[in-house]
Formats: sequence, C-alpha cells, structure tokens
Amino acid sequence: MDPLVVAAFLLTISLEIAIPLLLGFFIARRLKVSWRLFLLGLAFFLIVQVVHTPLVLLTQGPLTRALQGFTSDPLVLLGVLALYLGIMAGLFEEIGRYLVFRYYFAREGTRNTRENALMFGAGWGGVESIIVGFLLSLTLVSYLYAATALSAPGAVTNTAETQFALLLQITPVDVLFGLAERLMTITLQIAFTLMVMYSVMRRTFAYLLLAIAWHAAVDAIAVYASQTIGIPATEGLIFLFFLAGLAFIFRIWPRMISEKPGEPPDPASTG
Repeated sequence: MDPLVVAAFLLTISLEIAIPLLLGFFIARRLKVSWRLFLLGLAFFLIVQVVHTPLVLLTQGPLTRALQGFTSDPLVLLGVLALYLGIMAGLFEEIGRYLVFRYYFAREGTRNTRENALMFGAGWGGVESIIVGFLLSLTLVSYLYAATALSAPGAVTNTAETQFALLLQITPVDVLFGLAERLMTITLQIAFTLMVMYSVMRRTFAYLLLAIAWHAAVDAIAVYASQTIGIPATEGLIFLFFLAGLAFIFRIWPRMISEKPGEPPDPASTG
C-alpha cells in the first residue's frame, strides 16, 4: 500500500465534495443569490439522470449488437457508441435545463438572470462532483482492503488476487487526474448553464443547440479518447474544452444583463 495514494484519495475526495459547496457559498455571498437555486440545480440534475441513465443502459446493449452486424472494427464501434453517449448526455441535460428555465422558473416566479444561472449551474455540476467523491471513497475502501488481503497469503482466491493486484497499481497521479477532471467539468457545466439561460433570455435556440453540441462533443471525446490514447492525453483534451468554456463564461457574462431598471427584486436571488 502506497501512503501517497491514500493521501491522494483523501485529498481528492475532500475537495470533490467541498469545492462545489464552497463555490455555492461564494456565489451566495458575493452575488446575493439564494441557496435555493443551488439546491434546484442539484435536484434537477438528479431528476434528469433518473430518466437518462436507465435509458442509456437499456439501449446501449441493443445498439452495440446492431452495430456489430455492420462492422467488427472495435474503433468504429467505440466511436459510434461514444458519439451516442455524448449526444444522449447533451440532449437530456441541456434540454432539461432549458425546460427548467423556460417553464419551471416562470411558474415559480424566478427570474432568468445570469446570477441565478450561475448558482443553478454550480448545483448542477456540483452534485455530480459530490457523487463522484462519495463513489471514490468506496474505491479507497477497496484499495485498503486489497492491500490488507494481499498481505495475508492464502486469504483470497487467485482471481481476487489478480484483481487486487491491478487495483494496487493505482498511482497518486491517477487519482489526482480525477480531481482535475471534476474541476474542469464543474466549469463546463456552468458554461453550459449560461448558454441555455442566454438562449431563454434572448428567445433563440442557437445557444441551446450550442450547449447540446458542445456537451455532446466533450462527453464523446472523453469516452473515445480514454479508451484509445489514455487518461493523461484525455485530460489534456478536456482541458482545452475547459479553457474554451472559461473564455465563454467571461465573454457572455457582461452581455447577460441580469435586471432591468425599475423591476422589483427577484425573491429567489435574496436571502
């Protein structure tokens, strides 16, 4: 067992859970936005996944078998599946966001503002990071158990021994790559949220389509690249998307005028 790996796990788990909450705290304090928007982003992300995840699991197998009737090239199969998974994620998440802003916010009297979008996006991307953090804690438990089991000869079967040996090959860098990915993903989720909010504010589908296409591209490339060129190179590609997303946030923010003169305060943006 490598103490540095354990330390990397603990650091990554702590930050993946803490950073979204600290981001929400910063937005709430600096921009005077209610935590309700953070919780709404969290809740609607989970609602979308309740439909999205089972549908993907149900259709991925039949799609793979259908593709195998046309080609046996593993890279072609991987590419089509990666594109399918990316498109599904883009459609469900971005259309889900659009419906919330277009209809739920209107019904609840919540304004479509850049501040509200920022907090909502922090909750949407933050809950994903928190979930990954908790799942990573299970991986840490498995890592510690594997190290303990392998230190006692004859305690595990040959199959389990092989699996545990693979688990113990994890390095601190492998774990920290996951943390970097979460930070980049949260930023991209906020960028996508601002795109969709801007689409609603300007009554145009252009930015909604941009969010769907951008989201689909990130997910598809991540799936394909991780299986073909490795995790470090994949994170490098995601980093390029992250930089573009960050640039979009800074570019669109001044254009998203949050309130018009003479309008009453937004009840969801105070408190």
